[in-house]
Amino acid sequence: MKSRLIKKISEILLISIVVNIFIINLNFAQGKFLRGETNKDYTLENKKADFYISVNGNDKWSGKLAEPNNDKNDGPFATIGRAKVAVQNLKQEIYQPKLPPIDKRFIGSDHKYGVGRDILVLIRDGIYSLDSIIVFASFDGGERVETDLPTGAFEYHKLKDYYVTYAAFPGEHPIISGGSKISNWQKSKDHIWTTILDEENVTELFANGKRQTLARSPNSGYYYTDGIPTDPNYFKFRNVDLKNWSSLESNNLTMIVRWSSIYSKLKSVDEKNKIAYLAESQPDMLIIPPKYFVENVEALLDTSGEWYFNSKNKVLSYFPDEGINNPNSANITLPKLNGLIKVSGDRENPVRNLRFMNLTFQATNSGGTAVLDISYAKNCEITSNNIQNVSQTAIKLGLGCYKNLITKNKIKDVKGNGIDVRGVPKPENWEDVVYDNVVSFNEVENCLAVYVGIAASNTIRTTVKNNYVNNVGSYGLSIGSWPNVEETTDGNYLVEFNHIEHANMLRDDEGGIAVYGLSPGSIVKNNVVHDVRPAGTNENVGFFFQNMSSGWEVTNNIFYNLKQGEMKLCAAYITDNVYENNFSIDTPDIEAEKIINGNPTFLVDDLKIISNEEISTGKKITISAEIKNIGSSGIDEVILYVDGKIAEKKLFPIIRNNKRTIEFYHQFYDPGIHSISINESSEKEVSVKGESLYILYDNMTIPIKELPLLEKVEISAKVKNVRNYEIKESVKLFVDGKIFEEKNMFFQPNEEKIIEFSSELGVGEHEIKIGNLPSEKVKIYEIEDFKLNKNILATYCSTTAEPCNFDYNVENNYYEITASGTDFLHAEDSYGTIFLNEKIKGDFVATLKLLSFDQGVSEWFRAGLFVRNDLTKSNIEEIGSKGSFLLFSTPKRIGAQWDEFGDGSMHNTKSWNYNLEQPFPVWLKVIRHGNKFTGFYSLNNKDWIIVRESPELEKLSEEINIGIAAGTNDQRPSKVTFEDFKILSEK
Repeated sequence: MKSRLIKKISEILLISIVVNIFIINLNFAQGKFLRGETNKDYTLENKKADFYISVNGNDKWSGKLAEPNNDKNDGPFATIGRAKVAVQNLKQEIYQPKLPPIDKRFIGSDHKYGVGRDILVLIRDGIYSLDSIIVFASFDGGERVETDLPTGAFEYHKLKDYYVTYAAFPGEHPIISGGSKISNWQKSKDHIWTTILDEENVTELFANGKRQTLARSPNSGYYYTDGIPTDPNYFKFRNVDLKNWSSLESNNLTMIVRWSSIYSKLKSVDEKNKIAYLAESQPDMLIIPPKYFVENVEALLDTSGEWYFNSKNKVLSYFPDEGINNPNSANITLPKLNGLIKVSGDRENPVRNLRFMNLTFQATNSGGTAVLDISYAKNCEITSNNIQNVSQTAIKLGLGCYKNLITKNKIKDVKGNGIDVRGVPKPENWEDVVYDNVVSFNEVENCLAVYVGIAASNTIRTTVKNNYVNNVGSYGLSIGSWPNVEETTDGNYLVEFNHIEHANMLRDDEGGIAVYGLSPGSIVKNNVVHDVRPAGTNENVGFFFQNMSSGWEVTNNIFYNLKQGEMKLCAAYITDNVYENNFSIDTPDIEAEKIINGNPTFLVDDLKIISNEEISTGKKITISAEIKNIGSSGIDEVILYVDGKIAEKKLFPIIRNNKRTIEFYHQFYDPGIHSISINESSEKEVSVKGESLYILYDNMTIPIKELPLLEKVEISAKVKNVRNYEIKESVKLFVDGKIFEEKNMFFQPNEEKIIEFSSELGVGEHEIKIGNLPSEKVKIYEIEDFKLNKNILATYCSTTAEPCNFDYNVENNYYEITASGTDFLHAEDSYGTIFLNEKIKGDFVATLKLLSFDQGVSEWFRAGLFVRNDLTKSNIEEIGSKGSFLLFSTPKRIGAQWDEFGDGSMHNTKSWNYNLEQPFPVWLKVIRHGNKFTGFYSLNNKDWIIVRESPELEKLSEEINIGIAAGTNDQRPSKVTFEDFKILSEK
């Protein structure tokens, strides 16, 4: 009997211990400790909801049942608003004040609660059409509590965050909508259906969750004006693009211009003369040829998916989208709200620990700030939601947002930015600062018209990582701002492992990723950017250092399928930033994965040793291997081992599941048998002949290999002492197999130097080499003076540079150009020129003395020597003449630019400030050598400095125009003066 009692007591004690352990574990499973706990993704596994919401619910019920009971007298709530009230009441029950401290030295925190727990609201399947934007204030979120658990310091206890979560019921997909369903459709003429709405205006329409198109022309894409407009009140159109439609008064006109969009209206259309008159003057359309479309005209309702609303008779007309036979059986939604959720605390009472998860948000009207508009919020989470077919920015973190997480959301078909994290340049209060927020693992697609995938500005320590951005009108990522030139609230951005494709789909002069302004400690690394749309005007690039960029470290990024440049700068200096180890690679056979995790894994195969001759000391050989990446897309280190030691390391980029061949170039300096391997590959042996060497020569460079007589050939090479002791070496320049010049050089142990020769050679072809390097050919040609006279000079002024004035005296070799313009750069092509109307064939040397600019001209007034296939063709159409090179000076800078892609635009441009306050006169010289150009300048007409050297220019003609040209950027007529224009051409 006694033993039975003891056994029973033991069982009761065991059950009690188990229950207590379960309760303790349950309590510890709730919330997150502020310190000492690894962050884990929140899941609904093993979670019990406090409240439920259902389209079959009732706000008079308890909300504690997942579905209505059999008696239909209790069940879930019907609205989120009712659930909010229930959460507020529950918080008053479960959150208890903290107890007074025992230790008198205790400091603690300002948080008033000591006990609490998480609260979970689950939302069932269905469409929840909102009557108004739901606002969450500080009392609607979770709380941070001060537990009684010690920290190890007697002054503080451990802090813990408890959350209020609104999530989709597991396996279901509730939709929160800002619109209401339209019914009572009647079949009208042809394919058109109509219904009457009691609305003043309709700006958006959705069918089965897809945005429909306001009746427009063209049905997709854009029309182009007939040349650059010359008057801000009208433009000429092409063909029969426009008509004087009967319902023209309701039209909307959208024009894409240089850096912005114009939203206007057509006043009238002259079909006979093909002139469209505007309701308001638009001077911004006078810079480059605009592209445009017209919408909201009933006569344009001519294709599936289009609609038109007549505000006079209240009739909505609709041409059903493909797959919709009868709109009465479809979900045709009229959006009413310009946002859905507003999380809005204040400086003293921020919203804490509020989470939205696995929900779908859709169908909003234009206007407003964001679908999910968040300000003065701390530790909130927007995770794993779908936001689609909305008419403003999807998610915005504004003032006072700290340590919020936006992760794993799918954002699609947005008329706004995908995600926006935005502060202000000069916050009034510390609580206004936006900092320590994370944007990660999101997918953002189809942000049109001219919107950004993910943007952040005037924030501190924002992390943007592992996101996917596709098909956006503007930048994929836009990070930083530039109002603060000397002081900043931008800094310490971390932008990594993002995947950007099909960016800049509607804008020019942009990039896949852009950074702005003073932003110390900011890092952009390990991103993949590809398929950036090429621009018709100012080029679109992979990476753009935008205005005033400083403090940015940009490394280890991969670019491919860029039709234009990899990187460019605007009002920024590379010396203020770091741009290293970034790679442009061939387009891979297999596309990159959407979400890049950042763990490439390389396998090595097919190790090869390649040499065209017997391998001997000093001769360069190629060592190659095939590398396959079976991990995530990215860059990893590949190591060449020679005789078991590291000979060279290379960072190597590979897109996931692709193979690429890596090549190392190696010179042996000791004969014998040597072993070679790459990474973990098996070793291969190679037999090396010859003598032991002490000096190795490499990388001989001859910038210009076709030169006129009397011009010096510039030759350089790398010379390295491969021994661990000092060496003296006579470095020899060979011309046509004979020693032409030699220099005695002294090397410290393992020291590497660059040796340079500058030599005049006679007419003909010459073989040139340094040391034992392979020889290269150089051609020296005879020249003749191209005699200038007034009969072979002509002038031209592009449309945007008008008015121009030209004054010149050939006998005195004196020239003046006065020109206006919007910019002498890219496709803007604002210039006036005095040029030879007889084209120059073959190689030549042109020189010019720039005397002075007039006082008060723009600092970006470009003037100099201009070479182009046809100088009388500027970009008054979509593309003017191709094949251009301009060596220019401004009042303060020297530079050169050229048509890099053979598309008629001088995209590739760089310039530098003069070292003198007043450098003029300045001498300019351009040498054509084949299809390349080299530009020089001199301050004394003797000592010439290379400005820039072009690569081979695409679509450059053999016979080209050359002239003196000038153009400004501020639309003020400005004057520049030259003399001593000379051309020496190849005989």
